Amino acid sequence: MNYWMLLVIIGLTFDGHRVCSLIVTEINVPGIVDFRDNVTLSCSYNMAGHTLNSVKWYKDENEFFRYSPMMHPYYMKFPVEGAEVQENKHNCNSSICRIELGALGKKSSGVYRCEVSGDAPHFKLTTKAANMTVAALPQNNPLISGFHPMYHFDEFVTANCSSDYSSPPAILSWYINGELALPAELQPRQENTFAAHDYLLKRQILQIHFYVNGPRFIHFRKMLELKCVADIIGFPHLRRESKSSAVLTHDQNLNNQMLLSTGERSASSATIFAVSILRLAMSIIFLQSAIFS
Repeated sequence: MNYWMLLVIIGLTFDGHRVCSLIVTEINVPGIVDFRDNVTLSCSYNMAGHTLNSVKWYKDENEFFRYSPMMHPYYMKFPVEGAEVQENKHNCNSSICRIELGALGKKSSGVYRCEVSGDAPHFKLTTKAANMTVAALPQNNPLISGFHPMYHFDEFVTANCSSDYSSPPAILSWYINGELALPAELQPRQENTFAAHDYLLKRQILQIHFYVNGPRFIHFRKMLELKCVADIIGFPHLRRESKSSAVLTHDQNLNNQMLLSTGERSASSATIFAVSILRLAMSIIFLQSAIFS
């Protein structure tokens, strides 16, 4: 093998390596978003010496956006239902392409794909895709109701937890002093539904009931803490929770004493009112006697 042939082989080897190195390094498409929000999609790529020809965005294999730095205009948008790029909300260059979608809805869910192509002489093509679900996510923490600020040991506790309306629906869980409630302490779940914005929105209601006794209450310094957690299955970062605390006491007559005290105060107020009325009546009688005498 002569010297020149060896140089040609080495040159082709390095050129082939350079051609194959054009890749999409990262695609950023959130797994789930709320239909009321705008969302930014981004695609990063390594040209590795190639000249960028175009970056194309597809939804379910339908092209809706293109960046072509070697053509005019640089940016082009194509009508695809559910994939609306906001006006002037795109920024692309030789290494990254970002776009912002708005006016989201149920039909915005799908597979989003970024396709990057190099220019002559190799016209290499690379692509990467990710799925995005557009949902009606909970906007508020779960609501705890029916829970009082004070209980005594061995008392029966009942409380309700209601999730915010959403689609998909939230799954509720109860915790008592940091421990997951037992299945026997839960009532069957209830569900309310109504349709809005092309979604069937659902609210979960879960009731808990238990006696205040056992080791999970002894180590909490006379405190009872309930926590209700609302999860969207498959998306732990969307967890929402609420807590509520009560004081525990061994005095089983405390509530009765409080009621008695309240009754005594009410009786005292009624007595004072009656005396005032009696004094007013006597003043009127005295005034009438003075006038007619």
